[in-house]
Amino acid sequence: MSRAARILGLGLALSPLPAVASERPPLPSEAPMEPCPSQGAGFVRIPGTTTCLRLSGRAAAGVDVGAGRTTAPVRGRVSVDTRSETSLGPARSFVRIDAGRH
Repeated sequence: MSRAARILGLGLALSPLPAVASERPPLPSEAPMEPCPSQGAGFVRIPGTTTCLRLSGRAAAGVDVGAGRTTAPVRGRVSVDTRSETSLGPARSFVRIDAGRH
């Protein structure tokens, strides 16, 4: 595993993103995010658009100790899913980035 992947995975594993986002007071210019129940669980509407967005991910870390070696296997995944209605019908984009050994 490359050093960059380990650093990215460690950063994902140690990142307190949900806690930080919930503790930060909303900015006056921020519009509240509306849920998009028609697209499924976890989707929210981007204010001022018909696009729905879902961010998700996971991270795992551990310690692998063996004869003469010690490593810290770190795995992480970030997914971005967008869906919107267009004049030609529904449009969807999906990106998933994996880091570490899966």
